[in-house]
Amino acid sequence: MSFQLSSTDIHLVDGHILTASCEGGGGWHHATLDLNDFLGNKDGVFDVHSANFSHTAESVSIIVSQDKVTLVASLRKWDGSLNPTQHLDLSKYIVNDSGALRSVVYASPTGSAAALLGRVLRVHDPPSA
Repeated sequence: MSFQLSSTDIHLVDGHILTASCEGGGGWHHATLDLNDFLGNKDGVFDVHSANFSHTAESVSIIVSQDKVTLVASLRKWDGSLNPTQHLDLSKYIVNDSGALRSVVYASPTGSAAALLGRVLRVHDPPSA
């Protein structure tokens, strides 16, 4: 379920902290999620298997619609140039868990990552050397 369907007042603080009022447990709760914890920048493109995207991002904002919440930013590439406006549907990676915002992307120290897609846990192994 898309978190925005059970959340209101969705916005960004400091360009990387998602905040919302989320329904859960019979009431509404102020919730935050630091997008830097699971979202990075890989050569100018959002990467949900790394961290700290905001360190190399400019003009960061979100667009909230009934269907999704989209993160928008210009991201630095490895050569230092700026990759113009990139979009990421946060609704695919964030859920309202009983009034708390939670990422459904998990990374391991080995470089593997997993994403919970409905009831399916999809594991992504790092490329072989």
